[in-house]
Amino acid sequence: MAFDYSYLFSYGENSRDSWQDIYDHNLSLPENLFNLLVKFVFLPLPHYDIIAAYLLTPSALAQKVPYLFCYGQSGTGKSTLGKLASHCYGVPINTSSDTYAAIRNGLKERKYKNIEIPSQDPKFPSVYKKVEVNTIFIWDDLDSHVFITRPDLYRLFKVGYDRSTDKISISSETKGENLEFRCFCLKIFSSIYPLHLDDAFKELRRRLIVIPFQRIEDFSAERLAELGVTRDNYHKHLLDLDDYDWKGFSNLFTSFWTRELAEVYLLTRKTLSKNLVGLTSQQRAISLDLLTTGVVTGIWQDEYQGIAKLKDYFAWFKNETEQYGGISKYLKDYVSYQQKNATNASWPLRISSRVLSQQIDTWLYQGWILEKPKPKHLRVLMAELGLVLHQGYWIKR
Repeated sequence: MAFDYSYLFSYGENSRDSWQDIYDHNLSLPENLFNLLVKFVFLPLPHYDIIAAYLLTPSALAQKVPYLFCYGQSGTGKSTLGKLASHCYGVPINTSSDTYAAIRNGLKERKYKNIEIPSQDPKFPSVYKKVEVNTIFIWDDLDSHVFITRPDLYRLFKVGYDRSTDKISISSETKGENLEFRCFCLKIFSSIYPLHLDDAFKELRRRLIVIPFQRIEDFSAERLAELGVTRDNYHKHLLDLDDYDWKGFSNLFTSFWTRELAEVYLLTRKTLSKNLVGLTSQQRAISLDLLTTGVVTGIWQDEYQGIAKLKDYFAWFKNETEQYGGISKYLKDYVSYQQKNATNASWPLRISSRVLSQQIDTWLYQGWILEKPKPKHLRVLMAELGLVLHQGYWIKR
């Protein structure tokens, strides 16, 4: 006999616990969100504050937002973070099997809502107006080949971080007319592929906030101590997101950004935009709204703490990209190319330091590296390639 088993999960002792059972109503939403992240995901680096600030960023007020890229092996918690973000906003999670049309239409539907506003006409006390609301786009388990085989989806990410350049024109059923699609919003995606190190996605790299994930077995002893767990007992401290019913949780996010708080956000952003120091122009461009959110919501005590946290992150990201991609790889490829030309011409390898400096400037301008290496650092990198600087030229040792 057929039976609706879902009934068993809705009532009585078989039902799932509510998110309210682990939500402290004496704390603010930002404080609770930070605590929930720690309860559900163990990270090898303490980026919980950055994630919390990102999830709280009001996309309808922001001007530029980076993309939160969750990178790591399978089974490290990437999907858990995506699920939590989904519950925060009450939106579905997209996958590589979704069509571009489905993604576009779904995002457009979530991004704009009809709201009731007071009217000056006594005959019609209220009217409805379509407005932009805060939302997020979540893509789980992204295959790197998708961006290559489906350039329309890659374009969605290339232009969707800046409100001023987020317009995508699409053909309509009416001949000679195009429709406009605005793709600006928060975006979280995860992958086992190191997209932030792939030269095929250089333009995407500088728009990312990368959150590394690892298996708990690979955590350092220091990090385990910071989390207060061991490799043997961590499972007793890590909650399972799917054990909880999240119905109604998104209402907290819908109502969080009141008119008053939105005004504070805009004023704070304006102030930070004029006075923000301590970050490079590129770092500032992608993190101004993130920093504003962290300060306004209390994730960070003030802009100085927020800037310090972001500087720590960008220092890690710089080391990550240069160690596993970035400047080291570009120098290696460049030297290899020059060596090939020298060999073909039967000349000894001699690379002008001035020409190399110009090449590095080009990499910096194109966004392939985050900053130009200092002379001492460059000498170390070139020494690793077997070259030393002599009378203005890099030559073999």
